[in-house]
Amino acid sequence: MKRNIKLILEYEGTNYHGWQVQENAITIQQKVEEAIFQLSGEKVRVTGSGRTDAGVHARGQAANFICGKDLSLRQIKEGMNAYLPDDIVVKSARDVDKDFDARFSAKKRTYQYYICLQRTAISRSFCWQIFQKFDKNVLNSLSEMLIGAHDFSSFSRVETDTRHKKCIVYESSWKESDERLIFRIAANRFLHGMVRTIVGTMMDVAFGKYSIERFQEIFQSKNRIEAGPAAPAKGLILEEVIY
Repeated sequence: MKRNIKLILEYEGTNYHGWQVQENAITIQQKVEEAIFQLSGEKVRVTGSGRTDAGVHARGQAANFICGKDLSLRQIKEGMNAYLPDDIVVKSARDVDKDFDARFSAKKRTYQYYICLQRTAISRSFCWQIFQKFDKNVLNSLSEMLIGAHDFSSFSRVETDTRHKKCIVYESSWKESDERLIFRIAANRFLHGMVRTIVGTMMDVAFGKYSIERFQEIFQSKNRIEAGPAAPAKGLILEEVIY
């Protein structure tokens, strides 16, 4: 009897070209599917909750696949971890309803972006290190503009294949902790490059390149060319997916 298995994955994205399987590039999805094949002998397609970009990390990526082998959940979790590289870990595995789809069943996804304000060796692969002065006080005023249902074309890659670029943002805020700035954003969906471009453009305001009013104009323009460059991928982590 075939079962639908839901996985929670943690990974460091540094050495991968994002989540989605691609030709001539190593991806997270590829490594997860290879581990399942080595464990069960089955070639399966693993569906992720979203396609994290190259270099982006995850603490709580959700995924699912159809399993035709008689394996316990413990065997699936521990067996996959035995075959996965050290920078990808299965945190949990459980049976779910046959209609569950990690991507389309998700109600909310939460990302956090980390900026380090002091030089760091240990955390250098997990944050954007910024040493120049900037105005931290403007950041929450900018983040509040994002809450609600909006078209995020200004902060999305132009070549995305989505039918529309409207997202509902439930949470958007900055906090400072232990010489780090953390931007937290939760939404029903995210577009390719969206969080990193939002952070990059917010920081341009904080650096004095744009005014708060100009940020609003950029947001409303629905034109990616108007926005700033994307923040480095290594500062972004997919924290949690809610169903």
